[in-house]
Amino acid sequence: MSRLGETIRAARVKSGMTPKALAKKCGVAESFINDVERGSRIVSDDQAQRILKVLGVKNPVSTELEVAAEPDVPLRPRPRPYVIPAKPPETVTPQEQEQTQASADAWLDALGGVVKRVPIIDENGLVIDHRLMPVIGGRIEGGHPDKVMFFRVPDNKLRGFRVFAGDLLLVVPAATPVDDSFMIIQMDGRRVARKVKKQDGGRVLLQSYEMEFDGEVLPLREVLFLGRCVRLERAL
Repeated sequence: MSRLGETIRAARVKSGMTPKALAKKCGVAESFINDVERGSRIVSDDQAQRILKVLGVKNPVSTELEVAAEPDVPLRPRPRPYVIPAKPPETVTPQEQEQTQASADAWLDALGGVVKRVPIIDENGLVIDHRLMPVIGGRIEGGHPDKVMFFRVPDNKLRGFRVFAGDLLLVVPAATPVDDSFMIIQMDGRRVARKVKKQDGGRVLLQSYEMEFDGEVLPLREVLFLGRCVRLERAL
């Protein structure tokens, strides 16, 4: 058990609080609290302060606590938007352009059962690019080839989960919440990615983690789920 784990466990026991009750107050899973107390999970300074504050521990900031300091990660540049040319380049005749397009379409048709052009969408649902993905057994990562899509992460709301602005998340359709998974939902007219935790009473916890954990509990009927994230791609 780590020094931080011992501190949290001792304070929790003293306050008469169960791991489940503490987890609920901190907006995390019960297993998260158990792992921290056992010393099998390293948490950030913000997380440690939040847990200790809930337990009423004074002056929680200490250099003796075994916490992880997350370095600042610069915002990744957004991928270049996909723009369909209004007209062929002047150096290419309409006949040559038509032949080139026909050739490309023929190759895609021939490879239709092997690869698929998957659209990349932004937070507004606009297609900004495409990416070729292999089709295996008639599926792309378990989803129908015509239904999957990539979602370009617009911000650093999930940086604590190692998901950064500019990353691409491969999404398969899912209209109901999948516990402990990253999902794309419709929120305030925009598409956002959040970590999903099912709650009792027909509710769901939507988690983000930029500088510290943040969670919002909503009734299931108020949340529009669009898909489940099954793959992350990041440009080097």
